[in-house]
Amino acid sequence: MPCMAGLPDGTYVIVNGAQHGVAGFGLGGDPNFNAVLYDPTKPVNSRMSIMANTTVARLYHSEAITLLDGRVMISGSDPTGDYNQPAGDWPEEYRVEVFSPPYLLSGLPRPTFTIQNTDWDYNANVQFTLTSGSTANLRVSMLGSVVSTHGNAMGQRTIFPAFTCNGNTCTITAPPNAHVAPPGWFMLFVVDGPTPSVGQFIRIGKDPGKIGNWPANLPAFAPLPGV
Repeated sequence: MPCMAGLPDGTYVIVNGAQHGVAGFGLGGDPNFNAVLYDPTKPVNSRMSIMANTTVARLYHSEAITLLDGRVMISGSDPTGDYNQPAGDWPEEYRVEVFSPPYLLSGLPRPTFTIQNTDWDYNANVQFTLTSGSTANLRVSMLGSVVSTHGNAMGQRTIFPAFTCNGNTCTITAPPNAHVAPPGWFMLFVVDGPTPSVGQFIRIGKDPGKIGNWPANLPAFAPLPGV
């Protein structure tokens, strides 16, 4: 029952879950209190690092969602029985925590950027302005805007689109098609070395569900969702 959240620097944080049993009411025990960071750029057998611990047991129906500021919101856990452990009864959990990844603890300043076009076509060239930070070690990342349940984050993916910079004006080449980036919302970050900016929501692929064509005489849907 672990939860995994993609981070803007290309790493992943793994939290929550049980060390024994399976998903379900009363079927898991021995909560995992560690946060584990997975870095796919490191050598094989060196990609997992244990981070901070929590004191909150989060088992069945727990979640982890990356926020625009680069932190991870951690929530949930329904009642889980003792799983044959005398001291192992964990109630429904209403507290919410946030996990701060290492890139927010380095003390390095965040880059900042501005972007005007937040509604992208596939394969388009989209400009942004780097307002602070350096282009020397700059990366651009896109994180899928997810819906998370049962430990699964539907829509989660990390994309590093190609880009070029001329001074502080940079041009992103948007993903080429829906196979790479399904139409919908993404969080756009610029990453200066290890440190991400605060993200910006962008939409790619326009409005394939034609939500913008909903009848205007339905006051319950005003303003129209997703438009």
